[in-house]
Parts: sequence; structure tokens; C-alpha cells
Amino acid sequence: MKPLHIIVSVCALVLLGTSPPPPNPPVVDVLFPGGRMTEKFDDLLRQHPLEPGKDFQVIELGRDANSSHHLAWIVDREKPHRHDAHDLFVVILRGSGTMRIGAETRPVGPGSILYIPRGTVHAFTNEYGSPAASYAVYVPPFDGKDRVPAE
Repeated sequence: MKPLHIIVSVCALVLLGTSPPPPNPPVVDVLFPGGRMTEKFDDLLRQHPLEPGKDFQVIELGRDANSSHHLAWIVDREKPHRHDAHDLFVVILRGSGTMRIGAETRPVGPGSILYIPRGTVHAFTNEYGSPAASYAVYVPPFDGKDRVPAE
């Protein structure tokens, strides 16, 4: 291929909005006491799908002495709530919408990283059109009981 043809081809790709796929797709890579979990985002979502008929589902993926790791699916929205004994770290894997943290609500989407300190009211609203999914880490490990409704 002549240099001019290469330049024209690259310009065509840029103008058409196409680009080569990333060399390494995004992954979740966590070392648990029982072993390492390394999964591509898409594979993780396929392996732990939202159960039919559910609007909200949290699936525990693993835990250690200091944290628990979960996949959270949300079809529509969460009711505002807080966790009084747990800090929460969230990465949006799929979907977009808004996240209320404290008194402010801001747009979020894939790759958004959110930190919610214990005692902070929060709620996600899905505006994606399909179920949204996030990777959530609770510190200390979530006990399944610390979800306090809030206005």
C-alpha cells in the first residue's frame, strides 16, 4: 500500500467514527482468599445475569475479611437509602443514568467510579433502556441488613 493510501484509509476510519477494538477489554481482577477472579466485564455479566422478573438484584461474587464484592443489577431505580455501617465503592459496568449521592444528583455511565461513605443517602436511576449493572465493593463486608430507607 502506498503511503497516501494509508493516510486516506486512516482518515476514512476517523471520519466514519470507527476505531479498532481496544487491545485489552476491561476486566474485574480481584484476589480473594480462595483464589483470584479475573473476568471481562461482558463475561461477568453473562455468567451472573439478572433473574427474570426481578427489578433489582445483588449477587455476591466474593469476600475477604475486609470487603465484599457484588454485581448489582437495576432495571429502573433504587429507592433512596443509606448504609450506616458500610462504605461503598461502585463502578458502573453497563448502563447510564443518574446517581444521587448526598444532596446532589449527577449523570453517570459505563466506567463511572463512585465512592459513597457510610451514612450517605444515595440512589441510582437507570435511564439506559435495559438493565444497568455495576460492580460494588462494601467495606467492611456487607451483612445484608444495613440498608436504611431515606427520603
